[in-house]
Amino acid sequence: MPWVLRMTLILLSILILIYLYLSVKISNAVKQITNVNQKIVRFFAILIPLYLISYPLIGFIGYLSGFQGIIHAFRFGDKTFDAFFTYPFWFGLVFAIQAFFPILIIDIAKAVISPLLASAVQMRINFIYPRLILLITLTTTLYAGVKIYMDTKSINLNTINFKSPNLPSALNGLKIVHISDIQADSRTGRNKIEKYINLVNSVEPDIVIFTGDLVTSGTKYIPLAVEMLSKIKSRFGVFACIGDHDYWAGVESISKEMKKYGMKLYDNENVNLKIGNATLSLTLVTNIYSKRPDTETLSKLSSQNTADLKIFITHQPSENLVKFAHDNRYKIFLAGHTHGGQVVFSVFGHKVIPSRVETKYVSGHYQLGSMLINVNRGLGFTLAPIRFNAPAEVTLIKLSSQN
Repeated sequence: MPWVLRMTLILLSILILIYLYLSVKISNAVKQITNVNQKIVRFFAILIPLYLISYPLIGFIGYLSGFQGIIHAFRFGDKTFDAFFTYPFWFGLVFAIQAFFPILIIDIAKAVISPLLASAVQMRINFIYPRLILLITLTTTLYAGVKIYMDTKSINLNTINFKSPNLPSALNGLKIVHISDIQADSRTGRNKIEKYINLVNSVEPDIVIFTGDLVTSGTKYIPLAVEMLSKIKSRFGVFACIGDHDYWAGVESISKEMKKYGMKLYDNENVNLKIGNATLSLTLVTNIYSKRPDTETLSKLSSQNTADLKIFITHQPSENLVKFAHDNRYKIFLAGHTHGGQVVFSVFGHKVIPSRVETKYVSGHYQLGSMLINVNRGLGFTLAPIRFNAPAEVTLIKLSSQN
């Protein structure tokens, strides 16, 4: 069973329970404050959740039947299939999670407090309760729809002013752009990638670092992705490490295509740059599910790196590598992989990010001693073809001396 389908079915099992709860609450609220026929209310209370969960069910049926058309649409996207099934499913998931917790808290509070109140107050609560349920439903529907659209379409430019102690004067004001996870595919095509690259070029970078995942899968979109990456205008070049999807798509195929444009995909290598009278060194490490760096490799790379400014570059922001970089006097640690969570739920102000299962470094910049850590949210998608509270981003790091 494809990984995408397996993960979606796991989400489905949780979603069904939430939909059952919300359907009962919302339909009862509608019945209490409107004159709509109860059979019609009941019909839509069943129909809407069934429609919203049809996406993984169709994928499962396609997998069991071996129908390649459905399997391909489910895994790689199809405009018609996405419009009618994929996007409604993910919208429904966001709506359900965002609406579930407020309604649950209200239910618990009502159950605990109501028996302690006078009958007149209870009647007033019973009057307000269904209206509050519908208000939450309507506002969450509007919020989820607008927020998903905006976060999926937008690309943010985030600037970090990094002050490094004892920074050579030649590196003062240096502009490093960090990008990641372009993941070219049917949903992240030429126009979207071009918008991303244009934003990179607009800041006139000195160095551009790409922390892996050029394509989502297969070899079809490698030429497009590499072509677009080659359009980056950077004073000292573009430097890319290997991501999980690059490995699965074929490192050799990507490297061959990059060579046509004078670029390289680095695999456990140091790159030394002479900038004025200063040296800046990039350590590009392959840290993916299928290939982890061993201690010997890391030690060798670190011992060979004696530059004025050392930058550690990898795909996955594993905590052991962050510690290694800090202990070996790297000043900047750059990674991607997490997409910033991509679909990030906010529950009473607390962000629920599934990526935290892998690492505490999930999005944005962190400081560990004097070392800057930045995890870029990237551009493309994994599993869900939407973004929510985690828009795509380009990160600009401006260097200056702490002194």
